[in-house]
Amino acid sequence: MALYAVFGQPILHSKSPQMFRPLLDASDQYIRIRPASPENIIQIVKALNISGASITAPLKEKLLPLLDEVSEEAKSIGAVNCIRREENRIIGHNTDQKGVTGALEEAGLKLKGANILVLGAGGAAKAAAYGLSKAQANLFISNRTTDSGKKLATKYNAELIPWKQGGKTPWFDAVVSTILPEAIPPYAGYMAYGCLLDAVYKPSLMSEHTRSRGIKIIPGERWLIHQGLEAASFYISGKNDLSQKSTTTVKLEKGLKTKASAENLRIFVFNKTSMKDFGSGDYDLIISGLGLNKKSIAAIIDEEKHLAFGC
Repeated sequence: MALYAVFGQPILHSKSPQMFRPLLDASDQYIRIRPASPENIIQIVKALNISGASITAPLKEKLLPLLDEVSEEAKSIGAVNCIRREENRIIGHNTDQKGVTGALEEAGLKLKGANILVLGAGGAAKAAAYGLSKAQANLFISNRTTDSGKKLATKYNAELIPWKQGGKTPWFDAVVSTILPEAIPPYAGYMAYGCLLDAVYKPSLMSEHTRSRGIKIIPGERWLIHQGLEAASFYISGKNDLSQKSTTTVKLEKGLKTKASAENLRIFVFNKTSMKDFGSGDYDLIISGLGLNKKSIAAIIDEEKHLAFGC
C-alpha cells in the first residue's frame, strides 16, 4: 500500500482526491492534510511514510528551501506544487506552468507569438509567466502592486501594464487571471481579449465581466487537471506516463464524495502520541495538532467545514 496526499491551509475543499484516486492502485490511499507549517509537512511525510503529495497555497514558496532537492522549474518559479519521497530524501517540483500552457493549448490557442496578459504577481502568476515565456508567447504582466509586477515582468522580459492604465491596451489573445475573486483591473472595461483563463475556482469579478461581454472563459478546473496529471507523473509510483493521458477523460466531481458530509467527516488529528494509531483508515481530513489545544483544533475543523460545505 502507498499513501499519497495533498497539503494545504485550508484543504478540505481540495478536488485533488477526486482526480488522483482513480489513478491509484486499489490498495493505495490519497488524503487531505492540513499541516501546522511548511516544516510540519516534512515531519508528516516522514512519520506517515507518504510517497508523494501535492502542495497548495499558502505553502508552495515557503516549503521550497526545506527540501533536499528541487527541479529547475521549481527553482525558477520559486515555489513547489508537488513533492515525492525517495528513501529519506524529499524532492520538489512545480507543474503549475503546465496547467497554464496545457489549458490554453487545449482551448485551441497557439502560444508561440500570442499576446498573453497575466494578472497578478503571486505564486500562480509566476508559474504562468514561466510557462508562457518558455512557450515563446509575447508576455504582459499587470499587478495591483507595481513593484511586484515590475519584478516579474523584468525577470521574463515582459511588458508591464500599469494597474491604473489609461487609454487602450493591446489586443490580448488570452488573459490569465490569478488575482483574488473580488479584484478586477480598472481598465477591464476597454480591454480587448479573446479568452480568459481564470485560476479562481469560485465566482470572480473577472469571470463575471468576461461572461457579460460574451468572451470565452476557460475554467480553472482545466488548469488543475493539466498540472495534476503532470504532478501525478512526478510523484505517483509507476505512473510516469500520465502527463500524456488525454485530459478529456479526467473529470472532477463537485465537493467531497457522497458518503462524507459536514456531520460525519472522518478526521484524524496528527500529533506525537496519535501517529502510532494512524493505521489504514480512509480519512477525509488529517489535521496537525502539534502544539495546539483542543479548542484550537475544533476551530480549525469548523473553518474547514465552513469553507468546504458553507456551513
